[in-house]
Amino acid sequence: MKSLGEVIRQRRLSMNLTLDQLATLIDSSKSYLSKLENDHFEKPKPSTLRKVAKQLNMNYNDLLLHTSYVDKDEASWITPTATYFEIDSILENVGNVVMVQGKVLDMVERKKLIKMVELLFDLD
Repeated sequence: MKSLGEVIRQRRLSMNLTLDQLATLIDSSKSYLSKLENDHFEKPKPSTLRKVAKQLNMNYNDLLLHTSYVDKDEASWITPTATYFEIDSILENVGNVVMVQGKVLDMVERKKLIKMVELLFDLD
């Protein structure tokens, strides 16, 4: 799997954008983007990743997959297998029990789910 920096650099170059141009578009600095592209950040701010994704016409979740926010071995659930799905068929809350596709989540899994929701909606 490519690193986050490689993915961003490749996409930026394919769009013929300089570091300065992208930095201006996301209200950041050229030096910050250079560090990001050279993988000096293990966990860049989700808000920055959202801006980068938007300006490079990329999917935010795809960028998240290249960070250490997500365990790559357990990341298959982030990308839906179907184009459209009903959230109620995947996630349900019955009393104090949270279930994903019929499986009851333990506390560790619930915390992971909450963290992913926070990242997806930039709630941190």
